Amino acid sequence: MNSIEPSFDRYTSGTLRDRVFAALRSAGVDPQAFKPAQLREADHFHTGGLQATSFVANSLGLGAGTRVLDVGAGLGGPARCFAMRGALVTGVDITAEFVDLARELDANCALDRSITMLRRPGHDTGLADASFDAAVLMHVGMNLADKPSVFAEVWRLLRPGAVFGIYDLMGTNNLPYPMPWAERAEASFVESAADYAGALKDAGFAITGQVERTVEVLEVLEQMRGALAAGTDPLATPLVLREDGPLAVANLSAAITSRQLVPLLMLASKPA
Repeated sequence: MNSIEPSFDRYTSGTLRDRVFAALRSAGVDPQAFKPAQLREADHFHTGGLQATSFVANSLGLGAGTRVLDVGAGLGGPARCFAMRGALVTGVDITAEFVDLARELDANCALDRSITMLRRPGHDTGLADASFDAAVLMHVGMNLADKPSVFAEVWRLLRPGAVFGIYDLMGTNNLPYPMPWAERAEASFVESAADYAGALKDAGFAITGQVERTVEVLEVLEQMRGALAAGTDPLATPLVLREDGPLAVANLSAAITSRQLVPLLMLASKPA
């Protein structure tokens, strides 16, 4: 790891594949042959879950033939959602356990021809200039100390006229920890919407819109807290959550309610 993309050890356990497959089997689903929707919330590790993923896809106009870059693609839930719309998705992530499992899940739901998962850092992907029509970064910024370097790489990879959607929690880093993405403030890099906008403009992007998702997110978080408390439906919550998941989700809900954090989709474009 390096200073631009700090350790993501919080997200990796070595047991994730077993837990995902066990959760599918408990729901009566064959892990070797399934539909992406059958994973429900398990592979969407961001506030608002699958509902938010669909909102991002709609906001960016992702559809048949759209070449999409997913920065910090995780287990590939959003990538599979985009691919089901006909998009051609390249996902990059630095966590080997995520990339390996995402590839297997893509193959098992017959989407591996539409999705390419790479273990690469977001600031240095090695991909070709101007090779994408759209890019997304979903709840990755809170773990990025140097967002401008990643934004500059995305700028390089997008064709003129392409769109970039960032769906992150924006606000203050002075929060009650643990949070779902960090156990302590030193591992968290939350920044304000103004900071994001400034970094995007410095990279060459034009800001085209901002959409707050507080009401929708709080509703989904309440459902998640209930599912975690019941402990009977593993596909109802992101399987990446650790043992402190109930406390982290409660802290997150409180921070959003108090507006220390705002779930925000920031839309930008690369001028034609």
